[in-house]
Amino acid sequence: MAINLIFVNIVAMLVYMSLWFLVGWRRKKLNTVDVAWGSGFAIIAWLVAWQAPSARSTVIAVLVSVWALRITSHLARRVFGGKEDPRYARLSKQWKGNFWLRAYFSIFILQALLVVLISLPIIFATGEQHADLGGLTVLGAAIWVMGFGIEAAADRQLRDFVANKANKGLVMDMGLWRYSRHPNYFGEMMQWWGIGVIALQAENGWIGLLGPLTLTVLLLFVSGVPMIEKPRKNDERYQDYRRRTSMVVPLPPKKA
Repeated sequence: MAINLIFVNIVAMLVYMSLWFLVGWRRKKLNTVDVAWGSGFAIIAWLVAWQAPSARSTVIAVLVSVWALRITSHLARRVFGGKEDPRYARLSKQWKGNFWLRAYFSIFILQALLVVLISLPIIFATGEQHADLGGLTVLGAAIWVMGFGIEAAADRQLRDFVANKANKGLVMDMGLWRYSRHPNYFGEMMQWWGIGVIALQAENGWIGLLGPLTLTVLLLFVSGVPMIEKPRKNDERYQDYRRRTSMVVPLPPKKA
């Protein structure tokens, strides 16, 4: 069953991201893919709930959809209301040859495959249609709720900070950002590890932990923290903030 679900979802995401590529090509902006990111997980969650219906798959589909709705609306305001994301701008400057062909495979198709990989706990959480939700489902959902609250609060605090013109050039070090340089990433990781805990309720559900592990590696070492912090290596204010503030896990700030 899991192999079939993986195959179906790979095909679905390839088609889905290809359609969003056409939108990005028409807009001439690579950051269009960010809007597609969250909704892709919701599509997979409901495809799984439809193909392997159970109380557990329905609970996961609802949780993932709530996250997808919030993150998609949050990113859509930034994508459709501003300029190209500096991360994509820096990346695209390194490309030679057919720009949009490179973008199709390097960004849109790659992210389609990553969505499926990160969604492994959704796929491997499937079980008997009338199976008891169990304690791990409750525990995983509780972890998810805490992570959702942290990510939503962090995003809102940062959005309000950036919107205030008086803060231009300053470093956001208030609220949750006083205890973590990337509390939004911490909240997102918590949510997916929560889904991973729910997957442990099912047979072979441990395989699903590859999903949140992949997301954690990406955020910490690839497309998350490094792409935000590297351009600010010469910013003295940010480096001071970096020295006294935990990278991801919220902790009391170090003394200057």
